[in-house]
Amino acid sequence: MAKKVRRQNVRVGGFSAVKWGTPTGDLYYRTMEASWPAFVAWVSVVFLALNLLFGAIYASLPGAIVNMPPGSILYGFFFSVETLGTVGYGNMAPMTPLGHFVAGLEILGGLFFSATMTGLIFARFARPRTSLIFSKCAVIGRYEGKPALMIRMASTRRHPLADASAQMAWLKRTELPNGGVARRLVDLQLLRSHNPMLGLAWTLTHVLEDESEFLAALTSTRPFSLTVTVSGLDTLLATQSIGGQFYRREDILIDHDFVDVISDVEGVVHLDLAHFHEARPLEGDALQQQAAIL
Repeated sequence: MAKKVRRQNVRVGGFSAVKWGTPTGDLYYRTMEASWPAFVAWVSVVFLALNLLFGAIYASLPGAIVNMPPGSILYGFFFSVETLGTVGYGNMAPMTPLGHFVAGLEILGGLFFSATMTGLIFARFARPRTSLIFSKCAVIGRYEGKPALMIRMASTRRHPLADASAQMAWLKRTELPNGGVARRLVDLQLLRSHNPMLGLAWTLTHVLEDESEFLAALTSTRPFSLTVTVSGLDTLLATQSIGGQFYRREDILIDHDFVDVISDVEGVVHLDLAHFHEARPLEGDALQQQAAIL
């Protein structure tokens, strides 16, 4: 019988991909990536199966448990639950050496089960979560008279991110002589890729040079994608916060600029996230200057 090849669905940027022939997998990683409903369901199934197993064993040992009806899997199940949870109400208890031996094995297994579930639950709550939002669109506007690709991002938490760093890259596809396609990420140099203290918003800017390969790919008909990632240290939780965004060709607006969302009111800086994703077309001289450059 042929061995079944394992299939794994993954997300690469905004595209779906499939991996074939991957190893069986890491159980810890699978429990971490599962949704909370799936995780709770999985723990519940394991809990029920474990107690049903020991309940059946207790039911098959007549007289081993005091006050338990002979052959009752239901009473054996409840006694197993009490033993596994170290509750011990007292109305049922091991009566024979064999009963004590089986209860001891279950208590030992319960220690491992409880410790494992506690660790998994803590790990799920403690894992880093992104506190970053990115503009739904990227724009090609102007920066000091030059065309520039700009993406806006902001931190949504009260405490700032320390030592934030950003990367921007686009996926270049090259047709090979043998008919295949080579794919590689091409980094886009940012005017500022490091932010020592990110508290409000940050506009990531890449100045487009003359005959930019990125701009040529953007205006062509070939598949196109742009990715950006930002990471930093949460100054409250002392954990890493990582976020990213994927942009398709239709998400990049040419001859546009972001609507200003930062204002100063009586010496207090305000960030208006209600207009965070809005962009407006360039107007007047700025548009003519942009068109001449492009």
